[in-house]
Amino acid sequence: MDHQSSKLTQLRNRAETILKQAIDTPSRENLNLSEIIHELNVYHVELEIQLEDLQQSNHALAIAQECYTHLFDFAPVGYIVTDEQGIVITANLTASMMMGVERGMLEKTAFAHCITTDFQDIYHLYRRAVLRTGQAQTCEVQLQRQDGTIFPAQLNTEVSTPQTDMLRTAITDITALKAAEVSLQRALKDEQQINQRSARVLSVIAHEFRTPLTTILTSVDILDRYGDKLTTEKKQERYQTIRNLIWYLNDTVQDARSIMIQDEPLTLKRASFDILAFTRQIINDMSQLAKEGQTIHLEIETQNEQELVFWDESLVRRVFMNLLSNAISYSQDAIHCRLQCTATTMVLHVQDQGMGISEEDQQHIYEPFYRGKNAEFIHGTGIGLFVIQQSVQAHEGTIDCQSRLGEGTIFIIELPRQPINALLPSR
Repeated sequence: MDHQSSKLTQLRNRAETILKQAIDTPSRENLNLSEIIHELNVYHVELEIQLEDLQQSNHALAIAQECYTHLFDFAPVGYIVTDEQGIVITANLTASMMMGVERGMLEKTAFAHCITTDFQDIYHLYRRAVLRTGQAQTCEVQLQRQDGTIFPAQLNTEVSTPQTDMLRTAITDITALKAAEVSLQRALKDEQQINQRSARVLSVIAHEFRTPLTTILTSVDILDRYGDKLTTEKKQERYQTIRNLIWYLNDTVQDARSIMIQDEPLTLKRASFDILAFTRQIINDMSQLAKEGQTIHLEIETQNEQELVFWDESLVRRVFMNLLSNAISYSQDAIHCRLQCTATTMVLHVQDQGMGISEEDQQHIYEPFYRGKNAEFIHGTGIGLFVIQQSVQAHEGTIDCQSRLGEGTIFIIELPRQPINALLPSR
């Protein structure tokens, strides 16, 4: 374009010189009209070429401006330009949609009015820092839409031109990012709780296994060394002790597993069995673990020789054995059990005459690892009642605790003989 302009200027100067000579020269002989016309035609052609170039440049400029406008308006983040008072001079379509207001209204508003009260000071200090340093800055604020809804946003601001106090700001909605951060923090917290729970479960298992395993090894050693000298009754007592302790260890492992998967719903493997024979066998097994002089009395209220139930036998065994194990541990006197059989339910009462549970502790007894203040020095895992409650609820039953300090405790469990919910999970 500079070369063409220079050439056109030269042609114009030549034409003006020739025309001036023709005017100043009185003689027509010195006037060369053909040369003047030729020069003017050349000049005309050059002007047409320049006009075409200008039209093409304007067309290219319009296309570029349209592309810029499209990119500006439909950018994935909001863009605004504010003046020295913080009034929005221009804003893209994304920014107006983000704030839920027409662009014309946004462009006449102080952007500070879009920021919630709690973040006003942060925004003003942030804006001053950009103007003072001339460096781009970033901060997080909460913006309020026209309808009153609030969302977190990240602002990235820089000086528009060094000679003015106008600022360009990019606005990013970080709602999804904040939700992801909360989710991540929750996951980390859950992971920490799982790790802590795992450590406690391992500690419980290590503690609970030590004494039973020692007793089992002792019984096996006695049977191995002195088996030929022991009476049949004594041998049976040793075998029964080993059997009971193995059941106890198995239940401890199952209880620990229940703690580890406590956030997952229990699934049941239901089967029909006689609750009368089942209960008598458990009472007989647990009587072997009773303290010296301590007895377990069983009372059954029924008119039938058999009472069939449709339960998960393994889970119910753990319920019965955990209740009786607690009664043995926390009492020195006799334990009374009563099984009431009705047409639709079975109700089990387990009553001891031990130390009892305070009203404060009764609010927490079903929490895993919780131990009452008066039971801290008594052997136990702190997970038995948690497992009992989970198993009872899985069978759609209820559990109730009645206790007073120094007067003993009664646990009452009521289970429906048949499932109330017809759609039962299986495992």
